[in-house]
Amino acid sequence: MTLLVLSDSHGRADRVRAAMALNPDAAAIFFLGDGLRDLPEDDRCPILRVKGNCDVFTLFDTEPAPEERLEFFGGKRILAMHGHTRSVKSGIMRAVAAGLEVDADIVLFGHTHNPLEYCIPAGEQMFGRVLERPLYLFNPGSIGAGEFGLITLQGGEVLLSHGRLEK
Repeated sequence: MTLLVLSDSHGRADRVRAAMALNPDAAAIFFLGDGLRDLPEDDRCPILRVKGNCDVFTLFDTEPAPEERLEFFGGKRILAMHGHTRSVKSGIMRAVAAGLEVDADIVLFGHTHNPLEYCIPAGEQMFGRVLERPLYLFNPGSIGAGEFGLITLQGGEVLLSHGRLEK
């Protein structure tokens, strides 16, 4: 199973559509905020949204987005957030703590516009506890700049990768 991860489109709906077209078999799309209005209507797979610091809502929004959401795919618990409420521009530790609070396997965040894939291995001690399994942290970068992320879940394994749209 493959999941498409997008963030920070900032008005570049064309790049959101291009990334979706490149990945037609995605089981779901995570959109990590800052461009919710750039998302097209699409019924081929769920689009799981969280709001970012630049997303402004009106009374007429039919699907308000939370600041964080926990989802389950391929036996993995995935915590999605934009990251501004966890100060990810100052470091990832508050996002790590949030992931540990909900027993996540993967923490997704945007906001920094910098692609990141990082794994804290099982056995590592974090916040007074020993991790029983790895905790993955993943930032797809900015789809507004042409960057996107892919998560492949297969046989209990997690593969994180980055893609880039051609200019």
